[in-house]
Amino acid sequence: MESIRNFRSLGGQATVDGRRVRTGVVYRSAHLADASDSDLDSLAALGIRTVFDFRNDVDIAFEGPNRLPDSVVQISLPMVDSVNPSGVRENFASLSAEELEERFGNGQAFQRMKEVSGRSVSNPGRSAQFGEFVRGVLAPEAAPVLFNCSAGKDRTGWAASLLLLAVGVPEHEVVDHYLETNQHVAPGRFGDLLMPIATVHEDYFAEQMKVLADTWGTFDQYWIDGLGLDDSHRQGLRELLLD
Repeated sequence: MESIRNFRSLGGQATVDGRRVRTGVVYRSAHLADASDSDLDSLAALGIRTVFDFRNDVDIAFEGPNRLPDSVVQISLPMVDSVNPSGVRENFASLSAEELEERFGNGQAFQRMKEVSGRSVSNPGRSAQFGEFVRGVLAPEAAPVLFNCSAGKDRTGWAASLLLLAVGVPEHEVVDHYLETNQHVAPGRFGDLLMPIATVHEDYFAEQMKVLADTWGTFDQYWIDGLGLDDSHRQGLRELLLD
């Protein structure tokens, strides 16, 4: 893609029972507001039918609406950006070195990201939205699907992780897929203090799994009580996503 950051397919991961996740069924990315005409042609060539946009009104006002091929159906699932819950978009470049250090130094940025990662799992309203997302993915003729948020790493990251966990991909492979986001961060775009916010870390995923266990007990209970889904949805995902 020319102008869509962090665009990639889920796929290739092995499950605990020896099956493998198909490529070309589910895609993820950052926002598509800057998609070029060439990008639109590529999306059409991939056959993408449905796009789930996790951004809220503040995100869209700041970044712009997604640009999509005319044939694509877009479903809005607006989630508060856990990294920016106030909804105020700050220009970090306008902050002085002293202000950045005060706000993000001494490991504050890293700790903040761990905390917001956990909240993406523990928040009941957020969990209900992810359940709605799964039902949307399974809707007749929805796939191939693409889902996005702003940077394609936090809201989108957990959406990808829960799909992979649901079909039986072991945690270490889910982490590997999660960390691929860091290959799409432009070097030099962020200062050292902001890198924990601009990237993902295995500790963020570990915090999500810890909070899941503390809040819901097991992934199975999170699936039922948090997402509001049942075994038929899980089997549907296996049929859709696994070879």
